[in-house]
Amino acid sequence: MINDDTKQTVKFLTYILILIVFLYFAFIIIFYKAGNPERTQTRELNRIALQKTPIKYTEKNYHLDRGINSYALKGLDKKRKTFYFIYLPSSKKAYLYPANKGVNEEVIRHKYESKRPDEKITEVNLGWYQGKAVWEVSSKNLVGEYHYQLYEFKNGKLVG
Repeated sequence: MINDDTKQTVKFLTYILILIVFLYFAFIIIFYKAGNPERTQTRELNRIALQKTPIKYTEKNYHLDRGINSYALKGLDKKRKTFYFIYLPSSKKAYLYPANKGVNEEVIRHKYESKRPDEKITEVNLGWYQGKAVWEVSSKNLVGEYHYQLYEFKNGKLVG
């Protein structure tokens, strides 16, 4: 027979294991809920774009918060023509731009990399800033400092 000390140790370890499993699932739920508003806005953006614009296929989603929270996407119509769609959830305003009326992400990346070749681009996002569509480039230098640059969507010029 197992003595009392061994029973208490097994019981204690069982409680610890149950607590660890509970905390694991609690953290999963907390992190899922924390990301839920952005997922909800992205789903709404995709729904609006597919219903109210010529866009029939979405390729990429973007999110930018520069004083105004904006969500954007790159999509294609039936004829495979590329469009960019920007949605401002707080005001319920939306903007549709044909890709040929502005510069694309690849052009902005190339422009940024040619001026700052030693920095690593971490992200490029399309969004809304001071009443116009902009590309935001986030990068990290060799020292670990982050830098941000905004470029106008329409002409690719640096926003001052």
